[in-house]
Amino acid sequence: MNSNHSNRRDRQRRELHSGQKRRSGGQRLLYDANGVRIKQSRFPQKLKRALVFYILPYLVLNGIIFFLVTATPDINMNVGDTDDYQTTKVEFEVNSLLPISEMSVKMESVDVPYTETSRHHYTCDINQNGMFYVTVKSWNGMQTTNYVNVSVLDDTAPSIDEASCTISNGYLTFTIEDSQSGVDFDSIYGVYDGGKQVKPTKIDTNTGIVSIPMYSDSIELHFEDMVGNARMGSITATRDYEES
Repeated sequence: MNSNHSNRRDRQRRELHSGQKRRSGGQRLLYDANGVRIKQSRFPQKLKRALVFYILPYLVLNGIIFFLVTATPDINMNVGDTDDYQTTKVEFEVNSLLPISEMSVKMESVDVPYTETSRHHYTCDINQNGMFYVTVKSWNGMQTTNYVNVSVLDDTAPSIDEASCTISNGYLTFTIEDSQSGVDFDSIYGVYDGGKQVKPTKIDTNTGIVSIPMYSDSIELHFEDMVGNARMGSITATRDYEES
C-alpha cells in the first residue's frame, strides 16, 4: 500500500517537473517550477494568427498607403534685407516626403526664375514689391501654395507734409521726407512763370526742412528719393498744396 502511494507520488512529481499534464480531453495543463498551475489564455489560436499575420499587417500597410497618398509638401519662405532698396532676395525651402513633380514661382502673376542653392533650398532675385508665390506639387498629386509680401524695396517717391508749408518774406518753407532710401536733396527744384527754375537756398538734411524762393504766386516743386522715384507738387500763395 505504501509502495503504491509512493509510486503515484513519484509519477505526479515527474509530471510537475516536466511542466505538463493533459486533461482527459487532450488539453495540456501547465505548471510552474513550484507546481502552481499556469492558466492558459482562452484567446483562440486561429484568431491570434489572424491578428498577427493578417489584420495587423493590413492596418499597417493601409496606414502607410494613406500617409503616402495624403502627404503634402511644406514650403518655408524668407525675404532678405536690401542694401540698395532696389533689389532683394527671397529664399524658400521645400520639404516633401515624395519627389516634386511640378513647381511654380511667381511675383504677382509673372513667372520669375529661381536657383537651387542646395538640396531643396532655392533663391530668387526680386526687384519689385508685391506678393511672391511658390506652388509645389508632389508625385501623389497633392499641392500646396505659400506666399510672402515683399515690401522692403523703395518704389515710392518722397512726400511733402502739406501742413508744414509756410510762405514768409518771399520764401516757401516745407518739410519733405522719405521713409526708405531717403530724400535726394540735390534733386529738389522749383519751376515758376512757365519754365523758370529755382533751387532751394536752405536745406536741413536732418529735419528735412527746405526753404526755396517763391518769385510768383505759385511754384511747381520737383523732387526725388535716392533711388530715382520722382514726384511733383505745386503750391500757391494761399498755401494750397497739390501733389501729382
